[in-house]
Amino acid sequence: MPVLEPDSFNLAGFVPCRLVRVGVDLPEPFARVTLLPDDTSLMEFEIPISIEQARQLALIVAKERAPRPMTAELMQDVLASYGFNVSYVALDEVVGGNVHAVLAISGQDGRTRLFSARPSDAIMLALLQPVQAPIMVAPQLVGQRGAEKGQADEFVGSMSADNNDFQDPTPPQVDSPVLDAEAEIVNGAGAPSHAGED
Repeated sequence: MPVLEPDSFNLAGFVPCRLVRVGVDLPEPFARVTLLPDDTSLMEFEIPISIEQARQLALIVAKERAPRPMTAELMQDVLASYGFNVSYVALDEVVGGNVHAVLAISGQDGRTRLFSARPSDAIMLALLQPVQAPIMVAPQLVGQRGAEKGQADEFVGSMSADNNDFQDPTPPQVDSPVLDAEAEIVNGAGAPSHAGED
C-alpha cells in the first residue's frame, strides 16, 4: 500500500539513527549503508543497496549535485515547490528479506502523510532536507551489542540488495574502489562507517 493511514503507524520505541557509512565490501556485488543508533548500547544496522543507489547517496552525502537531477533530488524539488517537507523516515520491518520504510511528509496544512518507500529512497530524501529529517529504526532491527556477530551477519545476508537499496559526529564515510569518485568527494569535505531493501 503506497499511502498509509496516519493512525496505522506508531513511532513509539523507534530508535534515532544516523548514517555513518556507505561502502562496498568486495567481493560482494552490492553496497551497504550503515546506520548507527544514538543509543551506543545498540548495534549498528546495515542495509544492502545497489551500487547505483550507493553512488547517488554518496553524492548527496558530499552535497554534490549531478549534472541532471537524480530521482531523489527531483522528488525533493517537487515536494519543496508545493510546500512539503520530510518530517521523518522510519525503517519498520523486514518482510521476505526486504527492509520496509515509511516516509512521513508534512505540508503547510499541518497534516502528515505517510508513504511506503524503499529505505535508500527514504534516506536520501531525509538527507536532502534543509535540516536533515530524523532517521528512525524499529527496535527489533537494532539488537543489543552483546549479540553474536555471526547472527548479525546471517540476518544481513538474508536481505535482498535488489529490492532494498539497502554517537559519532563525523559525516558518513564512502569507501571501496567501486565508489572512488564519491570517496574522494566525501573525504575532501570531511568523511560518511553492518540488512536488504525493496
